[in-house]
Amino acid sequence: MIELTIPPTLRTAGVNYKTDQAILEISGISIPENADTFFQPVYEWLDKMKTSYKGKITVRINLTYFNTSSVRHLLMIIKTLIGSYKETLTVEWVYESDDEEIKERGQQLSEVVKFPFVFRAEE
Repeated sequence: MIELTIPPTLRTAGVNYKTDQAILEISGISIPENADTFFQPVYEWLDKMKTSYKGKITVRINLTYFNTSSVRHLLMIIKTLIGSYKETLTVEWVYESDDEEIKERGQQLSEVVKFPFVFRAEE
């Protein structure tokens, strides 16, 4: 499996593919100045993965704040994963238990892509 690690910064999320668990985790804050540039390595990774890996995969999104351009890229990433792994894909939306806005944004994204997310509240 192909590794992917993008360290978080003050403006960008951390992106990490845990090969031992087949989990792509996107976490932190996502307000990059140039979202296209920031997410490009993720798309390159997705292209390699869809031709080389056919097993179960989980994408875990644990963002505390994100902007509109990040939403566009999250949708594209999720749609790509659905296209390649629909039967074996799990999308986990993690949010702080008292953050209804982030939970609702995840519910909206789930409706847009027409794919059920697993919602997990954390303390």
